[in-house]
Amino acid sequence: MREAAARRRQQKAIVLLHGCALLLLGMHLYARTLPASPDPVPAFHSAETAWWGVWPATYLPPWGVWLGVLGVCAPIVWYWWGGRQSVSNVAAGSWPAWLLPGVSVGLVVAFVLFPVAHTRWGDAFLLAKGIAFPDPALRLTRSWQAPFDVALHSQLWHLLHGPLNWEDAVPVYRWLSPLAGVVYLSVVLALSRLPLLAPAWLSYGLLVTLGLVQLFFGYIENYSFAAAAVLAYLWLALAVLGGRRPLWLAAMVLAFAHAFHPSTIVLAPSLLYLGWLEATNRSQSFLAVSLQILLPMLAIGGATWGLMEASGHGVIRLWTTDRPGGGDASWFVPLLETTTRWERYTMFSWPHLRDWLNNQLLVAPAVLPAWLAVGLSLRGTSEEKRPLQQRAVQLLQLASGSYLLFTFVWNPDYGGQRDWDLFSLAALPTTVLLALWLPTRLPRPALWGGMLPLLALQAWHTAAWIYQNTLPWQWPDG
Repeated sequence: MREAAARRRQQKAIVLLHGCALLLLGMHLYARTLPASPDPVPAFHSAETAWWGVWPATYLPPWGVWLGVLGVCAPIVWYWWGGRQSVSNVAAGSWPAWLLPGVSVGLVVAFVLFPVAHTRWGDAFLLAKGIAFPDPALRLTRSWQAPFDVALHSQLWHLLHGPLNWEDAVPVYRWLSPLAGVVYLSVVLALSRLPLLAPAWLSYGLLVTLGLVQLFFGYIENYSFAAAAVLAYLWLALAVLGGRRPLWLAAMVLAFAHAFHPSTIVLAPSLLYLGWLEATNRSQSFLAVSLQILLPMLAIGGATWGLMEASGHGVIRLWTTDRPGGGDASWFVPLLETTTRWERYTMFSWPHLRDWLNNQLLVAPAVLPAWLAVGLSLRGTSEEKRPLQQRAVQLLQLASGSYLLFTFVWNPDYGGQRDWDLFSLAALPTTVLLALWLPTRLPRPALWGGMLPLLALQAWHTAAWIYQNTLPWQWPDG
């Protein structure tokens, strides 16, 4: 009786997962019926602005659309028309050891061969031109908004622009962005081998199909290395919990993430919690744990301060030209009314919630739907967690909650659509948490049968978005 009830709940979960995949597919197809904005930079009330989370599908040729429909629907049809009997054998089958590394090599080649072709979003245009500005006195060489990232790109341009005749900084990003992607994929491979997470194909697939992988396609912004560092920190944090890595190493990698982009400081509470877990579960003194956190932070923070001061871009710039909050120094979405042109909406308005939802659809369309589908179908059922697993869930819940809260309350100066990259890193802890949580709720056959359509949907969506952003694009006249 109990086994029969469990099977019914698992089937319900699979039905909901398939329903989510079909709903998301329908949203993408619906977007293709909407009128396109004649202006390359869409108006605030255009169809693209309302549906920008699924708008990349509108750029696909018909054969690309049918490929996505087939990729999502074929595994659903296969499962319900006979695949249920064979899915256990497929899920239990072994994968060649070279498969995931081989896919990673293919992705690195794609990073290099298909760079995004425009500077439409965020500060990309300013970075590409500012680092290479003709007047050295006005050239962008340092910024507190991304200390290590701007310094690395500006220094490489300074060294190589003469011999290689680089007119702007675009080639620097074409080189370094894929390099950050190599680091990211290396960490993904390491994560996918953790027994604590979902099967390797699912953990790997969820992370390499996220929309933020566009950051590695020659993307001109300050987030590529920060994304790789955040994922490396999450991997090391899980390794610290398992006793395989020292706490100071995780702290140092997170400190590097802060130095590449200060927005990653929202993960600091998770590091403090990791230290508390180490102190309480491994009988380490709080002094020893505190030093393992503080010393790496002070070392990297001191190096950052020294780099900025030595280059004449000292702390005073942090509170003036490089101040947090952008053009109006407004950190958070206003509660009741907008007062500057850099504030797009109020906190509890529909446009704000719509932008937040669009960002989730754009960067991680499969993640939150999978959470909802499995959570609703297995609501009220108990799950037994091993102590290590329980600590890992708590740690990733804190990291995910902190980052999602940041994406909701931080004011996007250019609007959610153009500041998607700032918020995209929040998908990393939520995706790792999903990969940790799913196998506690569903057995391997159910994971294979239920998640494959959503994974195909996310891969198709991200491919469409990368395709859109590799198309030639010009700034509008005037």
